[in-house]
Amino acid sequence: MRYRVAHRRAATQSGLTQVLGRTNTSMETLDPLFKFVGGIVLAGGGISLIVYQIFKHLASKWLDSKFDERLQALRHLHGKEIEQLKFRISTLLDRATKLHQREFDILPEAWSKLNDAFWATRGFVHPMQSFPNIDRMSGPQQASFIAACKLLDWQKVELSTAKDKNKDYQDKIFWHRLAEIQDKDREAYTFVVKNGIFINEEIRLKFSAIHDLVWNSLTEHKMNQEHNIRPLQREKIGKLLAEGEDQMKELERLVHVRLWPAESAP
Repeated sequence: MRYRVAHRRAATQSGLTQVLGRTNTSMETLDPLFKFVGGIVLAGGGISLIVYQIFKHLASKWLDSKFDERLQALRHLHGKEIEQLKFRISTLLDRATKLHQREFDILPEAWSKLNDAFWATRGFVHPMQSFPNIDRMSGPQQASFIAACKLLDWQKVELSTAKDKNKDYQDKIFWHRLAEIQDKDREAYTFVVKNGIFINEEIRLKFSAIHDLVWNSLTEHKMNQEHNIRPLQREKIGKLLAEGEDQMKELERLVHVRLWPAESAP
């Protein structure tokens, strides 16, 4: 019995020894493999770092290149937009300069024509009129006056033989004066109509309002004379006499401001 136990112990010890021996052998065999794998890992880590650095460098170059391309494209686009904007501004300034110059040329002439027409009309339709007293002139004076007056030749002949020379002259000269003043009014009105697109809207409307006053009063005065209306119709004439001068002063102020802005006024 003792022999069997001792034999089993010896066998067990022998087995353990063999197992341990095999284990040691296996470890010794795997050790170079572990070292090789570790070397590869280490080598791989270095290569990865190098590759990463190279990739990083190339990516940076690529990004810089793309950024430069986009930047150049953006600059080109902005350059075109700036040039277009400059062109538009230049065109607008050139147009504004030409329009202002045209207005600067037109307004003084329009004002001058209207001013002449207004005062000529106002004097013509005013109830207080002054005429030469032909009947009280001497023979030579009458002959000289009739020869120099604006009547037609046949009218001068009639005037020289008229009994009431003052009335005959006033009746005849009325139509000559009316024609002259109508021409002035028509010229002033037509000038503004033709050039109204170059005149400020507020000023143009003021011109139009005064033209209406002038023409309406002339028309009323003509009807009174032509149809011998008594009592005289004086509604339009009265409006011209009451409001016309103030409207002319207001228009003059507007024209002056337009031609002489505050910063450049003398």
